[in-house]
Amino acid sequence: MAAKCLNQFLRLCLYLVFAVAITACSVKTEQANISQVGNISHKKIAEASGLAYSNIHHDVLWLHNDGGDSAAVYAINLSGDVLATVNIEGVKNIDWEDMSSFIIDGKAYLLIADVGDNRANRSQYFIHIIAEPDVSKLELAASIKLTPLVSLAFNYQDGPKDCESVAVDVVNQQIVLLSKRHTPQTLYQLPLQLAQSPALLPSEFPSQLPMPLPKQERDTLVATPLGAPPALPETFSDYFGSIRLALFSGNSTAMSFSKDGLSAVVLTYGHAYYYKQQQPTGALSLLSTTPTIIDFPKLFQAEAVSFNHDASRFYITSEGSPAPIYEVNIAAVLASSDH
Repeated sequence: MAAKCLNQFLRLCLYLVFAVAITACSVKTEQANISQVGNISHKKIAEASGLAYSNIHHDVLWLHNDGGDSAAVYAINLSGDVLATVNIEGVKNIDWEDMSSFIIDGKAYLLIADVGDNRANRSQYFIHIIAEPDVSKLELAASIKLTPLVSLAFNYQDGPKDCESVAVDVVNQQIVLLSKRHTPQTLYQLPLQLAQSPALLPSEFPSQLPMPLPKQERDTLVATPLGAPPALPETFSDYFGSIRLALFSGNSTAMSFSKDGLSAVVLTYGHAYYYKQQQPTGALSLLSTTPTIIDFPKLFQAEAVSFNHDASRFYITSEGSPAPIYEVNIAAVLASSDH
């Protein structure tokens, strides 16, 4: 740990010394076509650390707080108003860091990733999956309880590591994780079609998935590496925006995949990286393409991102309160980058 801190300090000093040189060859970024659509100011949401766009209603976002909070997810509208609270029974929020929404067999699900590990010393990590509630059937600001359809325990094949970026690749039937502090940042996968085997599932869970094991026979699954994509490009602003940006530039804090597996967005404290491929050949090939780097207005600690239903836009928010909700129009960003 001491060596890692020293490396970060030396890294910051070196970049400050060579700032002029960096300016001359800085990577082009885009900041047009980003608008603030809402503001999260609810007293229970002070550390938004995961975001997922609803697959039932196209004006609803789901989010959760960072580790140590209650095991709850919140439905909000795009303005930031809380529509519902879902308390997830039987689990803890050890260090929830990301969430995803996905559809299988026409049914909508939410995935919550308990994968944060700043010290890289956890013995287990967890993925929880719930059926997405239809908030239109609930009273405004209702609080309900749900039991996970899946509570999956896992470890990494090559040892503990910190992670804040998790997405679902439905096309390739994978849960995809991108390490944060590990160098190089590496992609890992858990098979989505096997994710329920260590947990008891209700009969309505997709029929093509294998039967669950009895509770006493649950095993810890192993997340296997897909490989290391190219490092996230760094820019001049990474070293003069804030100390946090300087120390952790290039470290991913959230991730989202489109339903068709053709697009991804990876978030850091200072930028969003938009990736696009022509065929859904998997997470590693997608994150190995050259990204469009999108700047956004300064946020306290940007740790939440999600595509909308058709991946034409994505949304960003932050820890802290109040926390703005930014909407990025992808087509407009790409059009402006061509000029």
